[in-house]
Amino acid sequence: MSWDYNVTTKQCPCGKGLIKETYGSNDWNQTSYHREILCPDCLEKENKDKALKEKRKIVANQKINILISYFKEYYKEILMSKFSNVKTKKSIWEIAYEIGLETYSESSFYLHTKGKTLLIEEYIDRKISWNNISKLISYLEIKDTKLENLYKDAALHIKEFEDENYRLAYLRAKGKI
Repeated sequence: MSWDYNVTTKQCPCGKGLIKETYGSNDWNQTSYHREILCPDCLEKENKDKALKEKRKIVANQKINILISYFKEYYKEILMSKFSNVKTKKSIWEIAYEIGLETYSESSFYLHTKGKTLLIEEYIDRKISWNNISKLISYLEIKDTKLENLYKDAALHIKEFEDENYRLAYLRAKGKI
């Protein structure tokens, strides 16, 4: 298996320098891409943009952590009560699947928990996450203005990163990156 590379250069956005792009592909339809900014002004701007983006990501994660902490403090016990009568992994999976916390089939759930003692509190702690919080709020029919505001604030801050992840996932699925 050998890689073929195509190197191109193009004018940078400011017009003072160049950007070197290297595209690669192999016999197994794998691809690679590398971009090198050869203009000092554009490189400095990109580094500043990356630093600002990283700061926004930190703020977004802090907002999510505040939301999750608030939910755990006030609603974790209510969620735990939904699992109070469970005796088997099957009954845990059934409730979690009904809520929308489990996307695995029952047999896959068993494979992922094989040989593990499934402690309800640890399991629920893992499931209270950004990806599941809206499902939990809906399932528990929570009407809490503060929780709603925390969720909206976190969603507003994390949106740009989720959009970027969706875009990258789409490009990967299409074989473009």
